Amino acid sequence: VGCCFFFNATAHTEIYTLAQHDALPISASLFVPSELGQAAVLFDLSPPPGQGPAGGPEPAGGLETAAAAPGRAASIPTPRDPADQATAANQATAAARESAAARETAAARETAAGPDPGDAGRAGAADPLLAGLDAEQRAAARQPGPLMIIAGPGTGKTRTLAYRIARQIRIQAAAPEACLALTFTRRAAGELRERLAVLLPGQAGRVTVTTFHGLGLAILREQHERAGLPPDFGVAGDAETLAAAAGLTGSQRAGQQLIAAAGTDPAARAQLTAALAARNLVGFDELIERPAALLERDPVLAAGLAARWTHISVDEYQDIDAAQYRLLRLLAADGRGLTAIGDPDQAIYGFRGADVRFFLAFGSDYPGARRQQLTRSYRSSQQVVRAAGQLIGPATLVPGRELRAVAGPGPELVLHQTADEQAEAEWIARTIDQLLGGATFHALDTGRAGPDGHDGLSLADVAVLYRTDAQAAALLQALDRAGLPARKGSHDRLARRPAVAQIVREMQLAGPDPEPAGQVAARLAAAAARRADLAPATPGAAPGITGAAVGYRTAGELLAPLARRCGTHLDQFCTEIALGAEADALDPRADAITLLTLHAAKGLEFEVVFLAGCESGLLPLRRPGSPLTAEDLAAERRLLFVGMTRARTRLLLTCASQRAWWGAERDGGPSPFLAAIEPGLLARPQPARPRRPAQRQLRLL
Repeated sequence: VGCCFFFNATAHTEIYTLAQHDALPISASLFVPSELGQAAVLFDLSPPPGQGPAGGPEPAGGLETAAAAPGRAASIPTPRDPADQATAANQATAAARESAAARETAAARETAAGPDPGDAGRAGAADPLLAGLDAEQRAAARQPGPLMIIAGPGTGKTRTLAYRIARQIRIQAAAPEACLALTFTRRAAGELRERLAVLLPGQAGRVTVTTFHGLGLAILREQHERAGLPPDFGVAGDAETLAAAAGLTGSQRAGQQLIAAAGTDPAARAQLTAALAARNLVGFDELIERPAALLERDPVLAAGLAARWTHISVDEYQDIDAAQYRLLRLLAADGRGLTAIGDPDQAIYGFRGADVRFFLAFGSDYPGARRQQLTRSYRSSQQVVRAAGQLIGPATLVPGRELRAVAGPGPELVLHQTADEQAEAEWIARTIDQLLGGATFHALDTGRAGPDGHDGLSLADVAVLYRTDAQAAALLQALDRAGLPARKGSHDRLARRPAVAQIVREMQLAGPDPEPAGQVAARLAAAAARRADLAPATPGAAPGITGAAVGYRTAGELLAPLARRCGTHLDQFCTEIALGAEADALDPRADAITLLTLHAAKGLEFEVVFLAGCESGLLPLRRPGSPLTAEDLAAERRLLFVGMTRARTRLLLTCASQRAWWGAERDGGPSPFLAAIEPGLLARPQPARPRRPAQRQLRLL
């Protein structure tokens, strides 16, 4: 047991915030003067053998014994010297006076949240399991369903959801098998599982935590006969889908046209589905549509699954699409056990079919639903939170949107304008070198960076985000010239990354694994090496360093963390690739700068974030011949809001005066969205002048 006393509220808040950020199982108690006057000793840190605080039995351990009830005096002797008693009481009273207002405010919020019917007979009792949460998070963890939790960026969304599930099991006696948690990425599912493993030792593995597509696949596996599928059906990747379509139409070109038409034409979709079924395959999109249709046809089966999962939690509810909404309505029944958490101002996947209107209609879908907002941001500095709040203000979908930074002030935000995209990339590379204190000897020799690092930053603490994947080329080249290692990801499906499909096929066709344990990682390394060795040679290039060979080796490195997690299960490895996004495979331990599209950065955070291309024409994105609607503009503003709130301490925005776009030079300048941010929050160095085009010598021919 450890105990810290602080003599001012500022130090208390700073330490508590850092501990919460690192997910340390601590509790905090704030005492008002009236409570401190009752006893000079507040905690018993040395109980008699076999007994715990207040002379009671020794606690059994675990998180439920992590905190004492605030204001409860321990029954141990007070100091004998009256002068010592007075000194202790006076010091404690002075320390508590500063924090009394904060405690009373928190208590008022707890009271406003209302009692939890699940806590019958426990009114007024402390809830030690939730001692590490703030008042808003505790209210969200306690309230009954149906419940909508509006969680702004950095407010502890996953943490709150994990504690709510743990409380349902430990306090409300729900069976772990009755709890279902749905996420949109494997990365989010993995993080939630890790948190539950700490909160529910020995029980977390019985809670179903999966993605929507993972749930659909599990239902189809279990009910394959009712769905008309063989027990060993597979999930079709792009190559298998194209092969089935080409076999149906007679050529690859016609097959591609059929696949494109299947997105909007029900007849084309039915043809493609039948062609895949003939090969014992199910399309990726069918993993949601088939289970939903199956449950709609069979109400008894739907009722059975709803009875199996009586407590359903949905992460990032603002990102669900029509098929996921149908499936969830069938499983949630009347919604009494449903918890939805998310933020409509972070709804950025409309291009994939997500519809934020499902989030906004939660109250009408489930009459009597409660609503709890999380407003304390533990991630970003005050400047970042303030600027992001002002940016989203004109298009917010949250009435009375409030976001408060718990952290103190940070470095000023920067908006830097360069001549073109090459100059922008060079400035970003040079600034990263300076922040790191020089990543190479060349940086030190040329004076680009000083000899000391800045705030202990590492390469993995830095991310460069951009609107379109086409922006990555100039950035990667500039970072490479500066000697800064970088890794690039996107929101696309992992199976669509170049070379991934070929490597997986090589692994499946290879003979028995030479390793005794049959590790997937060993098979992956061997397959990637074979494909790289067989890559066509480039004239004049050394063997093994052609573009194709490097692509195979890079894909092998990207898949390596997933292969290690899958151990000896090759089937699981192939399924995870078919279901996952490329960003899910990024290894957070890799010491490299991360390059991501804004869509792929959702759910991540970094100490330093560069937002490249924060300019007119890119944010909002304007494509030739495609006028922007009011909803398009709102979605683009939300995308910039998501990008800005990925930063913990430093946020640097860049834009170019001119940029090559669709084969032509286009004028840029700062994004019009930035006009909503007060000028004092953004430091704007003098913009660079556009470079004059080089004079060309006219030639006769």
